[in-house]
Amino acid sequence: MTTKRTPSANFALLRQQAEEHLGATPQKYPAFSSSPDEMQRIIHELAVYQIELEMQQDELLQARVELEESLDCYTQLYDFAPLGYLTLDREGTILKVNLNGAALLGVNRSRLKGDRLGQFIAEESLAAFNRMLEQIFSNRERGSCEAMLLRDGSSSSSADPFVSSNIDVLQRHTVRIDAVVGNDGQECQVVLSDISMQKQIERENKALLDRLIKARRAESIGEPDGSALRSFNHLLLDKVIHSRIRSAVLCYLFTVEQASFVEIKKQVKTTDGNLSVHMRMLEFAEYISFDKDVKEHKVQTIYRITQKGRDALISYKENICAFLGI
Repeated sequence: MTTKRTPSANFALLRQQAEEHLGATPQKYPAFSSSPDEMQRIIHELAVYQIELEMQQDELLQARVELEESLDCYTQLYDFAPLGYLTLDREGTILKVNLNGAALLGVNRSRLKGDRLGQFIAEESLAAFNRMLEQIFSNRERGSCEAMLLRDGSSSSSADPFVSSNIDVLQRHTVRIDAVVGNDGQECQVVLSDISMQKQIERENKALLDRLIKARRAESIGEPDGSALRSFNHLLLDKVIHSRIRSAVLCYLFTVEQASFVEIKKQVKTTDGNLSVHMRMLEFAEYISFDKDVKEHKVQTIYRITQKGRDALISYKENICAFLGI
């Protein structure tokens, strides 16, 4: 930490320079009266002025100490920040870089200045980086992109032997680059964020989700978990429902609260005798129920789907979807 320094040496030097300057240019200052009162007044004014100058000097020195301490604090925050900070010019040349930025690139910081950041970006990501750089300088707006860093020391700077070998290359391979142009319009501030772990987690989550979907499909069709081929187990299909007319009847009753025999016949487009056979099969399976109702002096049969019928239809639909892979 910087300590406060005494101003005595600097003040003595300034006084000596002021006296030399006064002796070299006496014509600028008028002759003063040698009366005691006038001399006393001048001495008093000079003494007050000297104290004021000393106080001002103390304040300036204190301000300098505080500025140096602040600069030291911000330098440490910059150097040891968890993100990589860089300053680039319009061509992408590295002007400044902090320690974490150098670690992400795998090169000693002193060797990075003057190199172009594009040297450390993989070819498949270089076009996106150059496009972002051109855009932010042209439009004076923020920009960002994702880039793959080169795995080895293929840049003009050799690999830094002092960079910690504990930093896994794969863990710093993918970065997010955020950039903003400075006030002068000639430089931009860049932040490198290591998103390799985030990308790895996303890939693992996607793989787990795919495995879960496959496992659920395999389970729904009686396949052992991990089987590579889907086996079409037709025994899982409900034979009562697996008929055009019976499945049509159940689907229609599933969507309406109730329906008469005549209404159902119109929907499924079949004859009275054919429909009667299929309705008896559904009744025997307890998938539908019926009541007799008198309407316009005629006895009508009103059908409803049972809860057992609803569950069977839903299960039938799930098995069909599993077979189709949807």
